[in-house]
Amino acid sequence: MLNRIGLKNFKAFDQVEIELSSLTLLSGLNGSGKSTILQALGLLRQSYDARFLLEGSLALNGDLVELGTGRDVLFQRFDAPEIGIELGEPVVNGDGVYLWRAPAGSDTDVLPCIAKPDIGDLPSLDLFAKGFQFLRADRITPAVTFPKSQNSVRQQLFLGARGEFTAHFLLEFGEQITTAEIVRCADEPKAVSLIAQVNAWMQEFSPGVRVEPASVPMTDLVRLVFSYRGESAAYGDVMRPTNVGFGLTHALPVITACLAAQQNTLLIVENPEAQLHPRGQSTIGRLLALTAAGGVQVIVETHSDHVLNGIRLAVKDGLLAPERTRLHFFSRERGQPSTFETPVLGLDGRLSYWPAGFFDQWERSLDRLLD
Repeated sequence: MLNRIGLKNFKAFDQVEIELSSLTLLSGLNGSGKSTILQALGLLRQSYDARFLLEGSLALNGDLVELGTGRDVLFQRFDAPEIGIELGEPVVNGDGVYLWRAPAGSDTDVLPCIAKPDIGDLPSLDLFAKGFQFLRADRITPAVTFPKSQNSVRQQLFLGARGEFTAHFLLEFGEQITTAEIVRCADEPKAVSLIAQVNAWMQEFSPGVRVEPASVPMTDLVRLVFSYRGESAAYGDVMRPTNVGFGLTHALPVITACLAAQQNTLLIVENPEAQLHPRGQSTIGRLLALTAAGGVQVIVETHSDHVLNGIRLAVKDGLLAPERTRLHFFSRERGQPSTFETPVLGLDGRLSYWPAGFFDQWERSLDRLLD
């Protein structure tokens, strides 16, 4: 598990070090730097997958992140025209440290490193392991069909950066993967298969719904079909995702990633709350907390106080130890590098303090309404 990430002259940061935990939540105003943390991790992983990292280079553009050129990622007020990314993991006698440094003052999108770890060290990190998931904010939306990928799904167990291979993943492993007990829906504790648990959790977003993948013969495509339970146990006619709404399709990759994740893997999610009703957002927060409690490292960026509260309630309910969480709130003054604060979560789910701007807009608006 990664326990910290450090950045130097990288996008919104001149120099920063962020502690990571089993569940790390990144929040803050737009452009405050929280996405930069995820992008740095995505940059390393896509460089590794494309073998650039093994050859000593960083690939700025790929399936996970599209960062442009060296000039685009360089902090505007840099002290030297080079970027640095440092990862730390706990080892027996302190930290294992992995550092990449690369000149970034050019218009190229592949940056040769002037400092890098030994190649043999890299596979030990969960960031480079099989089962890694990176779900971008611009995830799949309702469509009639979705693509297959034998390599991503069967070899890497990867859902795609936009979750585009989720339907194929469910088709391949929906009945094969047994979900960890800790992430099983409380309403269906005896249902153990991945597809059964996906449908159990989907009830939290739209009661009575069921989703099923179906292969399209003679093509490399998969259909997703939705149906709803009627007055009896029977389900009605199947419906296209385009006739069900954005929220269910958009949330499906997040739910699937959480339920399918194995211990000692890394799950990164941007805006898991997108397109969901507040109750569904709180449910996603709880599911992310349960996933972390099951031995998966979860790093999530969110703008939702409901996601935060879902996590806080999971802690209060004793499902995730508070010391296994980190809540980082990022801010940025005009013309200045980004900074962050880290309130501490207690056993009762309460925070040690509330930074100004940290999910306090509801109270601010209410104060004005009552004034």
